[in-house]
Amino acid sequence: MKKWIICLLLPLAAWAQDGVRDTQLKAVLNRLDSFGRKQYNDSFPLGRFREEDFRARYDFRRRIGADLRGIDPSALDPNDQVTWELLRFTNDNELAEYEFRSYLNPILSDDGFHIDLAGQSATVIRDSSDAENYLKRLADIPRFVDENVALLRRGLTSGISQPPVVIEGFRSSYRDQIVDSVEKSMFYKPFTTRPASIPEEVWKRYQERGRRAVKQNVVPQYVRIGKFFEEEYIPATRKTLGVTQFPDGQRYYQQRIRYFTTTDMTYDQVYQTGLSEVERIEKEMQEVMKEVGFKGTLKAFIQSLRDDDRFYVNTPEALLKEASFIAKKIDWTLPRFFGKLPRQPYGVQPVPAFLAPGYTGGRYSPASIRSTRAGEYWVNTYNLRSRPLYILESLTLHEAVPGHHLQMALNQEVENVPEFRRNLYLSAYGEGWALYGEYLGTEMGFFKDPYTRFGKLTYEMWRACRLVIDVGIHAKGWTREQAVNYLADRTALSMHEVNTEVVRYIAWPGQAVSYKIGELKIRELRKKAEAGLGPKFDIRAFHDMILSRGTVTLGILEQMTDQFIAKNR
Repeated sequence: MKKWIICLLLPLAAWAQDGVRDTQLKAVLNRLDSFGRKQYNDSFPLGRFREEDFRARYDFRRRIGADLRGIDPSALDPNDQVTWELLRFTNDNELAEYEFRSYLNPILSDDGFHIDLAGQSATVIRDSSDAENYLKRLADIPRFVDENVALLRRGLTSGISQPPVVIEGFRSSYRDQIVDSVEKSMFYKPFTTRPASIPEEVWKRYQERGRRAVKQNVVPQYVRIGKFFEEEYIPATRKTLGVTQFPDGQRYYQQRIRYFTTTDMTYDQVYQTGLSEVERIEKEMQEVMKEVGFKGTLKAFIQSLRDDDRFYVNTPEALLKEASFIAKKIDWTLPRFFGKLPRQPYGVQPVPAFLAPGYTGGRYSPASIRSTRAGEYWVNTYNLRSRPLYILESLTLHEAVPGHHLQMALNQEVENVPEFRRNLYLSAYGEGWALYGEYLGTEMGFFKDPYTRFGKLTYEMWRACRLVIDVGIHAKGWTREQAVNYLADRTALSMHEVNTEVVRYIAWPGQAVSYKIGELKIRELRKKAEAGLGPKFDIRAFHDMILSRGTVTLGILEQMTDQFIAKNR
């Protein structure tokens, strides 16, 4: 999901200051909390997205930045130092995104204002208050669409937009919401199950109001969104791919690299790291080819895997069962590697149909620890010939456990920290951890078959190729065809997924490099701890330490590791 949308939809108490000792830092958090509460009210339950609203948030963030600079971090206790650094880092990013006018481009290849809006359909109505609030949000949809379409129009005139290939790939995300019967709309789903707290006659009136809201406010707006994208946006949008073609694009891309890696790496350093990793992993792939007795080239071996029927299932249910079985096998091994496991469970679900055609092979969908929903490991069951079984162990290790579910669920349980840290997500840490989870799979007893081992290497190569492709597209003038060929020739991903991924990199500059940079840092820190502690190194204690403070920058993570070594030596 797009980062600024997540921030805007945080619970109203997201800036509560539990666990903060410094009075100045508490005052900053209180101001953030108060300002956040003003962004949503009964008149604007979906938030405000006018240019003047972004300017007001920017001016407020500048004041917050000045407040943070007025605090000496060296005078804070260790926990407050981490809070200060995370506030400073995220606040600097908010300022930069406004200065580079990112808000004029609120869409990705698989996300955007209209897709985020569809998330309202996951509302669970438990009482009359829930029903009234949901109806208010449905009534607010026309204004919400007005404001976001105005931003996109301004983006077109400012040279800040997505190229046509990004928009053409998600037509189903709005067309699936244009239904001929209200009952077919996912927005009506919350009205299909009556809660015990609402009498049947009252519930029938809510259902009727829900039908009117969907008919009047939902379906017509998605018709309008589709018409806008297809008749106005796509014909007028930019034809270049790289964001260095934006106004001040080189500085913008470097800022994206800094934010997504949480480091001071230049994009050329990222590119060179990618080339080095690609070369290393390719040698390991060649070893697997020798093991299975394949005599041809790497490219030919990859094509043979794509064409081999034994690596595919014939029904969505079969794919979900395979993923569920792998997930339970991983669950069984977790206590050997982690001292603390999350309270929140997770389940295996298909990627929602309206997203699936242009979506990745799988993803984790988190849930609030206070909600009635568990975390969800999504598996894409669209186009089953593009979902090979040899990558399923890696996918599950990454998206479920010990990857995203374990990390995000534990993040919500961190004690003595302000609430914003329990909701914070930085890609270098979160995606780096999930990719490290794939690496950990070998120690956990997975990848015993040479083909699943090649699947593991395919996933690692995929993330290494991202470093090269992302910089290639956005800073070195690569074409889409160059990027597709680079990824297709080096990984056993299906061609459907290769094309989907390249479009994603075009739409979301910098994000794709966070995985490998984060994973390399965690592996480096583990080696450092193993060398520093020798026989005293405890893998469970190390993993618990990495996850102990919730989401942090890679710089903070290195400081934590040094403290861990000193404490346990």
